[in-house]
Amino acid sequence: MAQYRGRFAPSATGPLHLGSILAALVSYIHAKHHHGDWLIRIDDLDRKRCNQIHVDSILDCLDAFGFSPSASVCRQTDRISDYQNALSSLEEQGRLYPCSCTRKSLPKGPYPGFCRNQIGQTLIADRAVRIDASDIDLMVDDLITTSSISQPSGDFIVKRRDGFFAYQLACAVDERIDGITHVIRGIDLLDSTPMQRFIMKCLGYESPTYGHFPVLVGADGTKLSKQTFAEPVDWTRPGATFALISRLLLLKDTPGPNEHAQVWLDYFISLENFIPLIVKASEANTLSI
Repeated sequence: MAQYRGRFAPSATGPLHLGSILAALVSYIHAKHHHGDWLIRIDDLDRKRCNQIHVDSILDCLDAFGFSPSASVCRQTDRISDYQNALSSLEEQGRLYPCSCTRKSLPKGPYPGFCRNQIGQTLIADRAVRIDASDIDLMVDDLITTSSISQPSGDFIVKRRDGFFAYQLACAVDERIDGITHVIRGIDLLDSTPMQRFIMKCLGYESPTYGHFPVLVGADGTKLSKQTFAEPVDWTRPGATFALISRLLLLKDTPGPNEHAQVWLDYFISLENFIPLIVKASEANTLSI
């Protein structure tokens, strides 16, 4: 069996917030419990929203919180040729087609297939590229959640009309390059898993094992995210943030808010049932701020 390799892959579109730190913590603790490697990958393909200031902020924050990767930090923008090679392989298989549909022209839900008659046709600049996903497998043997995927994705985009490679393709290739064996991430990304596994299967990659945990939500019930302007964490006081997470998880006899980050990490690592505690807290509706 391959050596355990996990990862945390924040997008460089803004500073880390409380939900980001929880996501990093869960994947980090899971790797430590399995005596494995833990990597950091910066998702920075969207050059309209990503910038170096955000990259530096994220890395400084993770360092302050004691999250030390087992290898050098990698960035998606260093892998454009790898994504292009994967796209070319899928094109050679006759799985891709150009799509001229705009977001405004499409109904909600899975892609209805307006451009499917273009399957196998030459890809065209300034048009999105979709993959024929008619034989996608929606079943996910998840390590954490019992939730299921309610509807198929339809033929999803693998390269955007603006020329950027889509998240699903890039992520699938990244896991292969980094030798990731376990992807432990928020349940908000559960729907992405079949799409990424489908691309891996098409490319002949071995799929990682997946686990999706409950995420933090705001008072309005929506997930904390950069898109909803979640407040950045104070990376100068990691103990206070870890103390807040421990209260949300209803933990007792914890280190104090002024304790060093490593003291907190050692404490969380000592909790063998750490992830079940998160699931339990979610069921008790305490993962809300």
